[in-house]
This record gives sequence, structure tokens and C-alpha cells, in this order.
Amino acid sequence: MANAELSSISQERAQLSGDLLNNTVVAVIEPGKQLMAAASQSWTLDMIAVERVSSAGVALLLEWLRYAQSRKLDFKIENLPSHMQPIIRVSDLEPLFEPLLS
Repeated sequence: MANAELSSISQERAQLSGDLLNNTVVAVIEPGKQLMAAASQSWTLDMIAVERVSSAGVALLLEWLRYAQSRKLDFKIENLPSHMQPIIRVSDLEPLFEPLLS
């Protein structure tokens, strides 16, 4: 199993990689918030290197979305894994995620 890892690309961008599962997402929650706190107006998360996902991955994105909104940051997601979309759909979260996807 690959751990979830978050890498800063710039002040406004980060890349998430590895598996987003119940036992891996906890390690990246706070680092994500720290990176967002350093961003000025927007923060983009690239998920191109994400492998396995569960509902915990969706919960992670929701947590970061709430944090971004509290800081009035424009939060965008690039390369959302296609295998994450059914979880979003069955959770009825498409209206929330659609505006975030670039």
C-alpha cells in the first residue's frame, strides 16, 4: 500500500499522490491546510498521481474545501481520478465538486 503524500509545487499548487484510504489520509490533512494557509488567493490540487481511493479520499477533499472556504481561497482540483467519481456521485456531491474541477 502506498501512503498518501502531498508535495508543494508552488505557493498556489500542490500534488497529491499515493492511496487515499482510511488509514492514509490523516497524514495529509494538516499539511494540506498549512499549504493553503500560505496561498494568497487560490490553491490548486493536482491529483494525477493518486492511485487507490475510498470515501476517505472524498472526505479529505471536503475537509480541505471547508478550510479553503473559511480562508476565502479559490480551491481547484485537477486530474480528479475517474475511480473517485462514482463515490462523489453516490454521495450526491456532484454539485459541490463540479465547480472545483478544472
